[in-house]
Amino acid sequence: MPGRGGRNRRKDPLYYWNHVASSQPEAQALAVRLGLEFPESYVGFKSGLVYPIRRLIITGEDTPAHLALLLGSLWEIKEGAIVKKTRIEVLLCPPPGSPSHAASQSLDVGSPRWTPRAPNADEQVELAKVRDMQENIARQMQGRQDFDNSDLRQVLMGMGDNWAENLPMLETAVNSTHQNVQS
Repeated sequence: MPGRGGRNRRKDPLYYWNHVASSQPEAQALAVRLGLEFPESYVGFKSGLVYPIRRLIITGEDTPAHLALLLGSLWEIKEGAIVKKTRIEVLLCPPPGSPSHAASQSLDVGSPRWTPRAPNADEQVELAKVRDMQENIARQMQGRQDFDNSDLRQVLMGMGDNWAENLPMLETAVNSTHQNVQS
């Protein structure tokens, strides 16, 4: 079956990050510059793709060439959505107390700097939509710090008929809102 092993498996971004990138001199040099540690096994957050993707984004080095060095040549086809989602999360700069901030603490340890590239036009539009959702969430929460199912239901009802297509953006908005989450 194609893609199940051998040469094809080496091109999978997760496999590439976990098994190939660490043996490539250019990827090793990039990792040192970014304070990025290669995974030693498939266990822990360092073995996942968000760790290297986020590190590239927060240091402003999320170029196609650098993503290919760490994730292989198929990164955009297979993991482009993760890159876009993670970039929006970083550009929102979630506050302490938000789930996104808490989750990012271990991912960002060892980063030499926080210098994400400025958002492009498409990202600016998406950021504006997420911030608008955050304002709707804040109005719904009325100063409370805990977001529960009834709040979520009210926000979803306010989205009208296209609520399903906005769910990923809503998830980002909720996760980047202060909720007294301890890191």
